[in-house]
Amino acid sequence: MGRMGVSLGMLLDYRQVLEYARVAEAMHIHSIWVPESWGRDAFVTLSYIASFTRHAMLGTAVVNIYARSAASTAMALATLDAYSNGRAILGLGAGSRRLAEDWHGMEFRQNTARMREYVDAIRLITRGERVDYDGSIVRIRGMRLGFRPVRSSIPVYIAATNQGMLRLAGEVGDGAILFLIPLNEIHGIASMLRSINPAIDVASVLITAVSDDPARARERACRSIAFYTAVGSIYARFLAEHGFRDEVEQIRDEYRRNGLRDVHAHVSEDMLDSLAIAGDVDECVERLRSFIASGVTLPILLINPVHNTDEDYIIFRRMLEVLSEGERV
Repeated sequence: MGRMGVSLGMLLDYRQVLEYARVAEAMHIHSIWVPESWGRDAFVTLSYIASFTRHAMLGTAVVNIYARSAASTAMALATLDAYSNGRAILGLGAGSRRLAEDWHGMEFRQNTARMREYVDAIRLITRGERVDYDGSIVRIRGMRLGFRPVRSSIPVYIAATNQGMLRLAGEVGDGAILFLIPLNEIHGIASMLRSINPAIDVASVLITAVSDDPARARERACRSIAFYTAVGSIYARFLAEHGFRDEVEQIRDEYRRNGLRDVHAHVSEDMLDSLAIAGDVDECVERLRSFIASGVTLPILLINPVHNTDEDYIIFRRMLEVLSEGERV
């Protein structure tokens, strides 16, 4: 079915995370990704998943550069890579002011410079070298890992929305991670990234809801899009500037007045189809192929369970089987 990832986020409970990971491994999916922000610890979750998988790569999509020091992230990454026999991928993001300042007590500033130094320092540490790093933000004195890393180079992907971070991803990242980027914008972004680094992996986390009841699946995806638009100022601003100003204003007005309950009603059909994969199996396969055709080299399906029963695993597996069959035709 080509290279594909699956993202196991906070819409899933603990049991669902493990069940989807097992399905992904059984179907030979390229990679399993775990987000963090305010949810489950990504490294702990992936380490547990490593214990019952053998082939899927294991990625953080994403961990926040304000939540841990570069040194602590490097230790966690090298440990995950060791216990998974060289299957770790580090996905990093700058997050938001709220996460940095209200939750981690860090000043939210110079995100691009911080990311550059953070990546530099992590790469030095995970090579097993003694590290003396004197950046403008990241400073490390005399550090060396107390164990030999499994690999001398662990892939680092950078989550990016604005131009500055996108260019940095092209300059220093093995991959870029996109999220809530409209379909018609992806080709231009992918081309820009490849003009900087022709080998870069263009990953996109795609809100995915699949069901034999297409209307129900589309509503589930609308709820997720509306949630990120309502609470995420960075996503809201980007989407407003890229074709969805009316929808963003309506979603955020509704959120301010009445909370999250009905915000999804303001997600238009165009907005849904530009940002997500939703519907029955055939519809989802078609939408996924559209994103791949736009320049995405690693689609990462962010699972949005529609039924919260075993039916979700069954139909997800069926979608993967259809994709596999299509490649063999």
